[in-house]
Amino acid sequence: MENLKNMEERLWDFIDGTSSPAEKESINRLLETNPVWQNAYAAMLDMNTLFRKTSLEEPSMRFSKNVMEEIVKIQIAPSTKSYVNKKIIYSIGGFFLLLIGGLLAYLFTQIDYSQQGSITIPSSLPKFNTDLSFFGNATMLNIFLIIDTVLALFLIDKYLQHKKDRLKAKEV
Repeated sequence: MENLKNMEERLWDFIDGTSSPAEKESINRLLETNPVWQNAYAAMLDMNTLFRKTSLEEPSMRFSKNVMEEIVKIQIAPSTKSYVNKKIIYSIGGFFLLLIGGLLAYLFTQIDYSQQGSITIPSSLPKFNTDLSFFGNATMLNIFLIIDTVLALFLIDKYLQHKKDRLKAKEV
């Protein structure tokens, strides 16, 4: 493979006239004696003459402007932001915030504030009498609640970042 690449490079240099006189003499000897070199030289010479005969068309002076005008005519697809209904996203976020807020409110109401110097949470919180077996075991329910909490925190962060960006845009 390397020899073939080297042969092609040497032949192109020979055809273009850029090889040294010693190299030209060496290639002439190879072309007289080696049929592989003769076939490659003939194919490359045909290709070279074809390239020289073919005239390349130059684009018009307004080519770039014509292309840009055609691009403007094409209706560009709207961004993904317009596909998603923001009211749905906000309502889902509101539901989770309400859920977390209710859970925190419930927990704060269960704290015993009457003892001075320390806050204690009662060791026996009320038990649910409903069947929660469809959640799997208690570990699965805890994992689900942790994931919901993390997602709610991401949502709050996104909302605050968006608000911050809007304030920066107004300042500029």
